[in-house]
Amino acid sequence: MSATVIPSPTDVGALANRINFHTREQHNEIGLQMGVKFAFAMRHGFIYRQGVLAYYYAFNAIEQEIDRILENATTQEEIQTRDILQQFWVDEFRRSDMIFKDLELLFSKEYPCSASLRMFLAENVLPPEQQNFVDYIHSGIKAAPTSVLAYCHVLYLALFAGGRAMRSTMYRNTGLFPQFPDLTPQEVVKRGTNFFTFSQDGVMAENQLRKDYKRGYELATRQGLSEEQKLHILEVSKEVFRWNTRIVSEIGEINRQELMGKLSFKLITFVFEEWQHTEKLTRKQKSFVLAMGVVIQILAMYWMLRRLF
Repeated sequence: MSATVIPSPTDVGALANRINFHTREQHNEIGLQMGVKFAFAMRHGFIYRQGVLAYYYAFNAIEQEIDRILENATTQEEIQTRDILQQFWVDEFRRSDMIFKDLELLFSKEYPCSASLRMFLAENVLPPEQQNFVDYIHSGIKAAPTSVLAYCHVLYLALFAGGRAMRSTMYRNTGLFPQFPDLTPQEVVKRGTNFFTFSQDGVMAENQLRKDYKRGYELATRQGLSEEQKLHILEVSKEVFRWNTRIVSEIGEINRQELMGKLSFKLITFVFEEWQHTEKLTRKQKSFVLAMGVVIQILAMYWMLRRLF
C-alpha cells in the first residue's frame, strides 16, 4: 500500500477501522439512544442546553491534554503522541472554543458577557457522571498519553459524521434558541450551532477537512504505535461510548427528578413526550401510554385554566 493512500474500510490494520469494528455494538446503542434523546431535546431547549454544557467540559478536558502534549511533551510516550498529533491535528478541529460561542448564545440571558460566562463555567459544579468523565479523561491521558487518540477518532469524527444532520434539524427547530429582536431565527441558529460546524467556507471545505483528518490519522497511527498501545486505545474507545451513555442518562434523570417535584405544564409535556419515545412497548403498554396521554392533556388544561381564572 502506498504511504500516501488512505486505508480502505476493509483494511483491518488501520487503527480507525479496528476501533469501528470493535465498538460497532456500542456505536449502534449510543446512536439509537442519541437519536431518541436528541429528538426529545429538540422539544425542550433547557435539556438541549444542558447537553451542550456537558460536552463543553468533555471537549475542553481533551483539548487541555492535547495542548499540554503538543506544547510540553516530556516523557517518551508524550513525545511519541506529540509526533502523531502533529500529523493530523489542526486548530479547525478544536471544539471547546466553538462550544463556548454556542453557550454565549444559549446563556445570554443569565450571562450577558463572555467574562461572566467564563466565571460560571469555572465555578459550576458538575453532576457526578460528568465530573467523573472529565477526571477520567485527564487521568487516563496522563497515564497513557497515546490514549488521547481514542477521543480523536470516536468523538471528533462522530461530529464530522453527524454534525451536518444536526445543523439541518436545528434549522427546522428555531424555537430551541433564545430570541433576539435584531436577528432572524435562521441567524440565531447559525450563531448557536458552532459545535457542529468545522468550517465557515461551506460543505466542500468541511469534506476536505474531514478527508485530511482521516488520512493523517490513519497514516500516523499505522506505524507510530505498538500493538499494545493500539489495544489500549481500543479499550478506551469502548469506554468513551459507555461514558456518553451514562452522561446522557444522567441528564435525563436530573430533569426527571427536578420536574417531578412540581406540577407544571413543563412537567406534563416532558413526561408525555418521553413516554411517547419509549422503545419496544407492548400493546398493553402502548394503550396505557395513550390513556395516560389523555389524562395528562386534561390535567394540563385544568392547570392552565386555574392559572387564567
